[in-house]
Amino acid sequence: MAEAEATPKRPKKLTKDLATKPGTVIIKVSDGVKGAQEYVFGQLPDKIRKLFGPFGLGHKLGDAAAGRSGKDAESAIGKVWEGLMKGDWSVRAPAAPKISVTEVKANFDKLSEAEQKTAKKLLEGLGITIPGME
Repeated sequence: MAEAEATPKRPKKLTKDLATKPGTVIIKVSDGVKGAQEYVFGQLPDKIRKLFGPFGLGHKLGDAAAGRSGKDAESAIGKVWEGLMKGDWSVRAPAAPKISVTEVKANFDKLSEAEQKTAKKLLEGLGITIPGME
């Protein structure tokens, strides 16, 4: 993977609170002037509430597949669906495996000189920079 640059964290533009008052979304815009605003789901017309159910379900299941594809995406969606069916909102699909730059470098160092040359070319072609492999 390309070496991660230290990027300053952007300040949040708003905060959303879904827990303090069940059925109510409390939103505060960080540079707003009104302060925290409350939006009560039950006050919406029936037609809109009926649309929110499938929309929210699609969003929740779609989030489970973010950054995944194929069988892995299907599996992640299935795990979240199973959790929802059991009444567990917080089920998350397991995180995708991470690549350790240290391990890549250690394994690179074990390669023969010819293999290292080939590996460097492949990594460069993919736009991947590993510290110490320049």
